[in-house]
Amino acid sequence: MQTLIPQPATATAKPLGKTGRVLGFGLTPLALLLIAAGLLMAIPAFFHIRRIGFMLGWDALLAVLILIDALRLPRPEDFTITRSFIDSPQLGQPTRIELAVRMESDAVLDVRLVDDLHSALVAAPTEQRLEVFPREEVVSAATIYPSQRGDFALGRVFLRYRGAFRLVERWAAAEPVVKTLGGDEPHKPQRVRVFPAHEDSRERTQFYLLRARQIEMQKRKLRLRGVGREFESMRDYQQGDELRNVSWTATARRGKLVTRQFTVERSQQVWMVLDAGRLSRTAFEVKRDSTEAFAETTSEREAAHLLTVTQLDQAATAATMLAQVINGSGDKFGLMAYGRDVQQLLPPGAGASHVRLMIDLLSQTRSEASEADHLNAVARLKTAQRRRGLIVWITELVDSAGRPELVTAASELVRRHLVVLVLLKHPELDELAARTPKISSEMFHTAAAQEMLERRRETIAQLERQGVLIVETTAAEVGMRAVSKYLEVKASGLL
Repeated sequence: MQTLIPQPATATAKPLGKTGRVLGFGLTPLALLLIAAGLLMAIPAFFHIRRIGFMLGWDALLAVLILIDALRLPRPEDFTITRSFIDSPQLGQPTRIELAVRMESDAVLDVRLVDDLHSALVAAPTEQRLEVFPREEVVSAATIYPSQRGDFALGRVFLRYRGAFRLVERWAAAEPVVKTLGGDEPHKPQRVRVFPAHEDSRERTQFYLLRARQIEMQKRKLRLRGVGREFESMRDYQQGDELRNVSWTATARRGKLVTRQFTVERSQQVWMVLDAGRLSRTAFEVKRDSTEAFAETTSEREAAHLLTVTQLDQAATAATMLAQVINGSGDKFGLMAYGRDVQQLLPPGAGASHVRLMIDLLSQTRSEASEADHLNAVARLKTAQRRRGLIVWITELVDSAGRPELVTAASELVRRHLVVLVLLKHPELDELAARTPKISSEMFHTAAAQEMLERRRETIAQLERQGVLIVETTAAEVGMRAVSKYLEVKASGLL
């Protein structure tokens, strides 16, 4: 699948501060230390007034050097900053960013850069130090780990650079923009879209194994004749053939019984339904890919080892993985994400462009603060998908004393479609229910957890009796479990 990488953005630096009020210059710690040393020379003047000339001479020399150093500093407009993304930004995955600095001046400068990225991309800005040479592009690389999906505006790049004497530094800022072709706005601020983790996710090894197994299984099934309802060819009638498969028109033409042969349908339709209601905001801590990234130190890798994601984030990642497996098998896939109303609706399709479109829609799906309307989503889905298909529904059970709305919605949907309900479970609830209480408050907590689990088991058993296939999984394994269940359904020919 084609990688989705934002366009590079370029900007010319500008002085930092208000014109006419702030010059954008400052003294370095070395200059302040030398000034303090000059003040120490005033001590002998308390005893011999003529010795104050040493201090005045030192200060005059220092002032001349500071002035020369300041005058030799290039203007901010001499700097060109280009920000480029080397990798497609994916949730929780290492993303490399390059800052290229070019200076149109004759000086050799010590430059410090701070890239003001959005907090969803990096927790805190870090300073990068470069040695910039005249009219040569110097590149600085950094690795970030996006923590949220969606569109984010990128801020400015701040510069601090010092002269040859290291006595004066100047401040500047550049706001990289993307050039557009034509239009009233020739430039626009750089924005980036963070996608769900897809083909290069942390489960990529198992993902490729599952894909190979699925494609091989599909090839074997396509060679089976007499199975399924997709017409393949005709042959003479043989004893044991079903009468409903006899082609009477061909029989009349040939004067003997002719049977139609069928094969497994090559293009099943699979829908991925994502619940974006209140419970989808539940946060989990998962381990990201521990592979060392470019320009990443050991401390940086350990600091970013754990990633906090929401239930919807994991569902989006699972849907992306499943879509790529479905696309590789020749089936068609669609997407529905809903809360109180349907947020995203993508009709079934196939191909790499369809996968990219789905990833694009998933990156903009947001969790809602209210409960999801399952019945409304099912009504929309039944209208969009009239022929029998596979529905992979990633959601969560609401703890309720009555009949959950999800059960009613799934019961309505299973009449026409094969429904796989992927339910995220919480291991901490199982641990709490299994804990032996030592004090009265712990006893109440344990009893409440056991009651919640019992109601959950009863609801799941009710769904299974109605023909719904249930997959219970943790947030870290939801993608692999959803793909495995899809493979099982294909292998058993339930569609």
